[in-house]
Amino acid sequence: MAAHISVRDLPRVRDVALTLAGHGFGELARIIGIETASSASEQPVARRVRLALADLGTTYIKLGQVLSVRPDILPQAVLTELAELQDNAPQVPFDQVRTLVEEELGRPLTEVFASFDEAPLASASIAQVHGAVLLDGTEVAVKVQRPGIHTVLQSDLHILYTLARLVEGQLQVPGLYTPVEIVQEFELAIQTELDFLQEARAAERFRTNHLAIAGVTIPEIHREWCTRRVLVMTLMRGKKLNAVVGGTDEGRQAMRKFIESWYHQLFEHGFFHGDPHPGNLMVLDDGALCFLDFGLTGTLTAQMQDVMTDIFAGLVFRDAETVAMAVYRAGATAERVDLKAFRNEIERLMAKYHGASLNDLSARGSLLEFIEVAKRYHIQLPREFAIVARAGSIVDGIAKRLLPDTDIVEEVRPWAQRLVQRRFGPERLSADTLRVLQHAQTAFRDLPTQANQLLLDLERGRVSITAKDPDAELLRQEIHHAATRISLALCALALAVSGTILVATWAPEPFGVPVWPFFGFGIGVIALGMFFGLVMHWLFAARIHPREWYRRAVAVIRFFVGERAP
Repeated sequence: MAAHISVRDLPRVRDVALTLAGHGFGELARIIGIETASSASEQPVARRVRLALADLGTTYIKLGQVLSVRPDILPQAVLTELAELQDNAPQVPFDQVRTLVEEELGRPLTEVFASFDEAPLASASIAQVHGAVLLDGTEVAVKVQRPGIHTVLQSDLHILYTLARLVEGQLQVPGLYTPVEIVQEFELAIQTELDFLQEARAAERFRTNHLAIAGVTIPEIHREWCTRRVLVMTLMRGKKLNAVVGGTDEGRQAMRKFIESWYHQLFEHGFFHGDPHPGNLMVLDDGALCFLDFGLTGTLTAQMQDVMTDIFAGLVFRDAETVAMAVYRAGATAERVDLKAFRNEIERLMAKYHGASLNDLSARGSLLEFIEVAKRYHIQLPREFAIVARAGSIVDGIAKRLLPDTDIVEEVRPWAQRLVQRRFGPERLSADTLRVLQHAQTAFRDLPTQANQLLLDLERGRVSITAKDPDAELLRQEIHHAATRISLALCALALAVSGTILVATWAPEPFGVPVWPFFGFGIGVIALGMFFGLVMHWLFAARIHPREWYRRAVAVIRFFVGERAP
C-alpha cells in the first residue's frame, strides 16, 4: 500500500479541494479539511464528476478511465460520463522520445529503425505512439511511455490514498467498495498498464488464440524490441470501427466477426479484452477486424467460465432462475439474500431483451442493469465479472449502431446452443464424472484419518463449540453501558461528598491559606464533570465510538506528519 502524504504535497491537496468545490463538491473539500465555498451547479452529479477529474489532470483522468469499466464500483450514470473522458496530453518533444527509446533499447535509433516519425500518431496520458519502419522494411507502431510518468503517478497515488483515508467513514460511496479499496483497484490497474512487457504478452496470447478465427487479426509484437517502457508492434492499416456506417454489409460483417471473437475469448480461451471500445477496434483494408491496445485484459478460470455459460444460456433461453443462482454463486455477500425477489428482478430485466431489436433496446435496457441489481442485493462479484459486464455493455453499444434492426437474442442464440451442447456433450459429461469420482475417492480415503483426529481432539478437550446471537451482543453492550454509568455515578457521588466535607471545614490554615477547602472545591469540580459525562453517556452512548475517534485522530496526525523512512 502506498505511503502517506507528506507536508510538501499539501499544496496539491489544496488544489484538489478547490477543484472539487468549484464543481459543487464543497462537502468533500470540508471533509479533507479545507473550508471553501462550493459553486452552485445545475448539471447532473455524474457530469460534474467527469469535469472535475478532467480539470485535475493526468492521474485523475486515468482514474476515471480505469473506473469507467467497473460497474461493481460506480453506478451506470457515472460510468457513462467517465467513458467520455479523453486524454488531452501535450505531445512529448521528439528529443525526449529519442532519448528514452535509445536508453531502453541500449543502442542508437538508427541501428533499429530505418525511419522513425517525429510527429506522433496519437498522444495520451500514459504514452504516445509513433510510426516507424524497421531495418527489414516492416512498418511498425512504437508505443513510448511518457518520461517521468511513473514518478508523477506514484506521487498522486500517495495523495489519493490519504484523501481516501480522510473521507472513509464520513462519505457514503456507491457500490460495495470503500474509498481506500477503490484507490487500491486503481493502483493495481495502473501498475499493470505501466508495464508494456505485460501488454506484449497479452497481445501475443490474443494473437495465438485468434489464429483459427477467419477475419479477425491481432498485430504482431516484435518482442526483441519491447521493454517495460517501449512496445513495438506491426502497424495496421484501416479505419476505426466507429467510422464504419451502421446497417451496411460492412457493419454487419464486422459485428458478426466481433461476436465470434467475443465468444471464443470468454468461453473457449477464458482470456478477454477488457476495453473493446470502438477506438480499440479497426476494420482493415482487407475487411478483417483488428483488436488494439491490450493494457486491460481479464482471465476467467474454468469455474468462472461455467458460471458465464449459465448466465449466457439463461439469458438467451429466458431462464431467470438459472441466471439468478449463477450470479449469486459467483458473488460474495455477508448478508442473507432474498433469492425469490432477486430472481424476480432478473426476470423483469430479461423481459426487456426478448423480442426487441437493438434499436429498441437503446432506450429500454442495458447489461449493466444486472450488475446494478446485484449491488442492490449486496452481492459483490469478482473483478473479472464486473469487467466482462462493462465490456459487454460496450459491445451492446457497438451492436446497436452496426445492427440497429437486429434482435440480439436471436443473433446470439446459435452460440448459446453450442455452449449448452458442449456442456452436456459426452466428452464434458465423462470429464465431470471422472472429476467427481476422483474427489469422492480422495474424501473417502481421508475420512478415517479425519475421524480419528476428531475423536482425539474430543478426548483431549480441544474441540469447542461457539454460538453467536445478535440479541446477546446487544444485551452485552447494554450491560457494558449500564456498568459504565453506575461506575460514573458512584465515583461522582463519592467525590461530591468528599468535596462537600472538605469545603465545610473552611478555616484558616498555616500561612492563612484554607488548603483543604480549596482541595475540596477542586474535587467538586471533578465530580460535576463526571456527572456531566454520565448525562452525555446516557444520551449519546449509541453514537459515541471512541475507537473511530482514535482512528480519525491518527489519520489527521499522519496527514500532517507523514511516514518517515527508517
